[in-house]
Amino acid sequence: MDEVNDMDRRAFKKFITKRSSIWTLSLCLTGILMLGGIAAVDSARRTKDRMTQTESEIDQMAVLKEDGTGAGDDLLPTLDDGQPEELAQASGSAVADNSAAGLPGTDGAATADSGLNDAAAAGQGNADGQEDASAAGMGPGETAVNGENAVATGDGAVTDDGSDSAREAVSDGVISEQALVDAGISFSEAESLLWPAAGTILIDYSMDGSVYFPTLKQYKYNPALIIGSETGNQVLASAKGIVESIRVEDETGITLVMNIGNGYKLTYGQLKELAVQEGDIVEAGALLGYVSEPTKYYSVEGSNLYFGMTQDGAAVDPVLYLE
Repeated sequence: MDEVNDMDRRAFKKFITKRSSIWTLSLCLTGILMLGGIAAVDSARRTKDRMTQTESEIDQMAVLKEDGTGAGDDLLPTLDDGQPEELAQASGSAVADNSAAGLPGTDGAATADSGLNDAAAAGQGNADGQEDASAAGMGPGETAVNGENAVATGDGAVTDDGSDSAREAVSDGVISEQALVDAGISFSEAESLLWPAAGTILIDYSMDGSVYFPTLKQYKYNPALIIGSETGNQVLASAKGIVESIRVEDETGITLVMNIGNGYKLTYGQLKELAVQEGDIVEAGALLGYVSEPTKYYSVEGSNLYFGMTQDGAAVDPVLYLE
């Protein structure tokens, strides 16, 4: 009988322990759910407060702008602050309004309270440049060059009020005919070219039919003369002109383009140790540089000078003009 009672007590105790564990787990889960709900409600309230505050600031800004006071710019956040793009656009329009009213602070420099990024400031600066040109009595399309008295017109012509520096006439690698005339550069069909370097023609100019290139082992058109010349030979200017550009090409190495006027240009390739730079006015017979070692495109032909001529962008046979 005692054994039966002991078994009943153990069973009852086990039952109570099991129910206590279930109750404890239920209470913990209930507490977690309540805390989660409280946190969600608080987050929603904070989000609503922030939205309300932002709308209030925007409304205040709109009121100030309608009043014409020009104030309220400091209420505008920038894109860097993670605000919507529309706010930055509104800031840009506010600066445009200042410009139309002739107010200061529209010269393209971003101020601390303007809320504009560098791109918007640069765009405003461009508009100001046009306004300044208009105020100076310039025609449509005109703009000041380097902030000096030289002026580039809409058709690309460049005038200079007396400066002797040809580099001021170089704009984006293009020299205007007016600048060439001012420098006394005007090549004509009646004139002739000096031989640019000592040597003989390895591959002739040919745009009517293809010619053979030994290194490439193929036939192709040739828009220039390939003049065989020893490495280190002098390369001279064939006519008076302005050095328009100097660049490095895979095929022709260091390549110099000289504008000699009336749409004519001379191209010298496979150069080294240049004696001139972009914008220099060079007299006929002046030293430009020296013949370089050949590029991989002319390893079989050997060292040479690539000498090309164009008129208004079309290739011309230099032999027709060489002495």
